[in-house]
Amino acid sequence: MALVTGAAPSQAVLWAKSPGVLAGRPFFDAIFAQVNCQVSWFLPEGSKLVPVAKVAEVRGPAHCLLLGERVALNMLARCSGVASAAAVAVETARGTGWAGHVAGTRKTTPGFRLVEKYGLLVGGAASHRYDLGGLVMVKDNHVMAAGGVEKFCGPHIDVISLGMLTQAAPALDFSLKLFAEGATPVPYARRS
Repeated sequence: MALVTGAAPSQAVLWAKSPGVLAGRPFFDAIFAQVNCQVSWFLPEGSKLVPVAKVAEVRGPAHCLLLGERVALNMLARCSGVASAAAVAVETARGTGWAGHVAGTRKTTPGFRLVEKYGLLVGGAASHRYDLGGLVMVKDNHVMAAGGVEKFCGPHIDVISLGMLTQAAPALDFSLKLFAEGATPVPYARRS
């Protein structure tokens, strides 16, 4: 469908339709650069999103906008979802007065590790380990075999690593809406 729309110059607005933390701008830019489109951002990386927020504008040939749309939106939704989950976890840990680091684990979506690790950093968490050789770690089976450990967020705990930051983070809702030259962009298409 993207190829039948033609090469006429066009523009689209990126809307954030759910709350959270914006993350993934460099990847979004790179995706659209590959299809000869330019992105102009209205919000900086790490911004707290309040729906419905106008986040960016993308300009380029209509068929190119449509070629990049799905990949860019899916990446941005995933990266922002990880950043949002990380921000909540860090805020919760800081609320206890704990000064350690909240981190994600190496458990990431296949082929998406860089994007998800980046999202952790934007959300304020540490990426912890990139692979199994990174650090010594006490896992749940070790705790069980030893008979237990100190409370989470205790004074002797340096890092709390949470797989759920990458494995269970819900994607944020974004949409990219094309609009006609001279028209005022709106976040939702009007239906008659």
